[in-house]
Amino acid sequence: VMADETKCKEDMELFDQRVAGVLAKKKDELDALSNQELMDLCLEKGLKQGTAKKDRTERLLMDLQQSGEVEAAVAAIARKERRADLLALDQETLLKLCTKLSVDPLVKSVLVERIMTKENGGFDGSNEVEDEPEAAEEPKELEDEVLDEKEQAEEPVMKKPRGRA
Repeated sequence: VMADETKCKEDMELFDQRVAGVLAKKKDELDALSNQELMDLCLEKGLKQGTAKKDRTERLLMDLQQSGEVEAAVAAIARKERRADLLALDQETLLKLCTKLSVDPLVKSVLVERIMTKENGGFDGSNEVEDEPEAAEEPKELEDEVLDEKEQAEEPVMKKPRGRA
């Protein structure tokens, strides 16, 4: 119980650090904008305009937090980090993790996606594929192995569905 509580506390601290980082980055972006651009953003989001640039920046940052955009950015960061961690693992370790989570493995990149989806309770989390770290050396993929004639006969044949005219 204590170990689980400690893990939860560490996760919350990491989350808070990421939130602070996202807010700092967004604040820098907003500070780079002109006063008129900040006023336009406030109007666009239906916020009070205020008179000072600092007020507008604070209102926009508060709106980001309340709208969930900050949490979404933190989730994207966590997802990218987890993806990098899983891609760094060797295939044998990934297969063990797939077995533990009851995930059907195909190739390493699919293994990583399926593990992350299973860990997140079925939620994919992001459509982003940008900045995907590449594994240093890809081991031979499972689907690339040559099957003998008996195994090939056991493989089901999928037919393409016909398009409607």
